[in-house]
Amino acid sequence: MVILLLLLVSLSSGQDILRIDLKKAVELALTQNREILRIKKEILSLEDVYRAEKWDRFSPKIDLFTDRDSFTLFGSVLLLDFGNRLARIRSADLSVRIKRELLREFERQVKIRVVKLFMDLYLAEKLAEVKREEMAVAYVRFDRERERLKEGLSDRVKVAEWESTYRRFRAELLEAQRKYNETLYRIKRFLGIDVEKPVEIDLSSLLEFTFPEDRVIDPSYILKRIENHYLVKVKTLEIAYLESRAKEQRRVFYPELYGFVTSFTPFDNFGRTRAEANLVLRVPLFDGRTSFYREKSFLDLKRAVEIEKRDITERLRERTLTLPYEWEELVAEYQDAVAFDRWAQENLDLSRSNYELELAFDLGYAMSTKTEAERRVMEAKFRIILFLMRVYDLMGEDPMKAFSGEHPFFTERVEEI
Repeated sequence: MVILLLLLVSLSSGQDILRIDLKKAVELALTQNREILRIKKEILSLEDVYRAEKWDRFSPKIDLFTDRDSFTLFGSVLLLDFGNRLARIRSADLSVRIKRELLREFERQVKIRVVKLFMDLYLAEKLAEVKREEMAVAYVRFDRERERLKEGLSDRVKVAEWESTYRRFRAELLEAQRKYNETLYRIKRFLGIDVEKPVEIDLSSLLEFTFPEDRVIDPSYILKRIENHYLVKVKTLEIAYLESRAKEQRRVFYPELYGFVTSFTPFDNFGRTRAEANLVLRVPLFDGRTSFYREKSFLDLKRAVEIEKRDITERLRERTLTLPYEWEELVAEYQDAVAFDRWAQENLDLSRSNYELELAFDLGYAMSTKTEAERRVMEAKFRIILFLMRVYDLMGEDPMKAFSGEHPFFTERVEEI
């Protein structure tokens, strides 16, 4: 009966575990991440400003004026605008578009961040496994030396040395476990999940990732698409925004046609209410060159942003041209890690075949070395995943395309003769 109750409790608690793979984690982050929610609220605020500018153009306005003798209702509406009101609407629209572009880039960065957190979790778990195996070997050796000391076959120096080694590996294991749990809590918080809620992280998307290590990067493909990088697009929008703001300042010789309606009612005789309507054409002739300097200020800012945009474009071009070299370096590091893992496996097989009591420690170290080699292989692969995600981000595309298996910026390797 007790066993049945325990089984039911374990099943009910297991149902409360939230299982998260990489795809689900990205979906949760895009809908629940607090920074994304904040930016979306800011966009709503800017959209309200844009709507206000649109309505302000031709919205009628009514004012009430009163004194001790009468009250007057005064209504006005802008009928035609040959000047800056359209520029104000365009400026508000561009502000919204800039913020939306920043939101799209932040969403791309969130995806990269989620993948990076998953990677950190795996590496912390694997490091803890390495330290656990090293600690176990050191403890067995420490315990063995204590027994040898009792038999007079060892000395206190060796016992103290192995105890120190065991304590060091134990401290490193606890540090790795702390990092694992910290990363797990960080994942929950980043995804907008209660940090106390039990979760199960599915890392299969990362562990099964494959890439074409026999191919090379074609920078010409990426160079054609760096105009889609968010910084280039934002600076283009900023240039248009500053140009629109400059047009807002052009007020001299820009006529405006208003319609006015006035209703005058004296307090001593409400039956004598008098109403009249009128059209007024307003043409500003001179404002002391104030608008000229304000316009010039925005145009100077526009030219500064144009210079900044050219510099950003050149830096992106420079970054793109270095990608093939970085790719070769990452592939070489991965191949080095794979070679080390292959040696670690051979060394482990040899240690198992030579297993004796005196060589048990060698087998333990061979096992921990093999685990460390597996960690190095995955760490090298993770760097390649992040590299591919950043390449897609460089082109203004979804970084999750790195997991698609098809990458259009790769080309066949040409062997030098």
